[in-house]
Parts: sequence; C-alpha cells; structure tokens
Amino acid sequence: MAKKQRRQDGEKAPKPSRETLPRPARERDDAAPEQREGGSPLKVRLLWISAFILIFLGYFFLTKADPGGRNSWSALSPVFLLAGYLLMIPAISAAYRD
Repeated sequence: MAKKQRRQDGEKAPKPSRETLPRPARERDDAAPEQREGGSPLKVRLLWISAFILIFLGYFFLTKADPGGRNSWSALSPVFLLAGYLLMIPAISAAYRD
C-alpha cells in the first residue's frame, strides 16, 4: 500500500472543475450520432428469431417423440429446446450492450 501524505495546516485538496473532467462519450462532439445503446438491431433481431424458431421446433419434435424415447425425435427435441433457450442469453446481452 502506498503511504498517505499528510497535508500541513489542514489544507484540502482542490476539487477538479467541470472543465477539466472528461466528458462521457455520448456528450462528446466527435461521437457518431447514429450510434445507439444496445447491439446492432439486425443482429439482435436475428438472435431472437432464431431462438424462438429453435424452441418452436423443439416442442414440435417433442410431439413426434414416442413415450418410450426409442425414436430419433426424442433425442433431437431436447437438443433444439436447449439450444433455443441458451440462445436467449446472447440475445439478451446483445440487446442491452453499451
């Protein structure tokens, strides 16, 4: 740890003025005006649509699976369901990315 230096005669450190503080990116003049919060709208929409399609296909394949789990639909439907639900995680994070 660094040693703290004591100020003599009770001096206080000067506060930085508003002019010397750096401005956030959205207040700067050189920031791109078309840049918005969140990820690319096309990418986010594509992630959400593909997640819902995978979930729909998973439930559709689940209706074709036999109760004993002896056909390929009973092995394929959980894969589609899991992939669809796991794809929602990057869709949510891309929607709220700064």
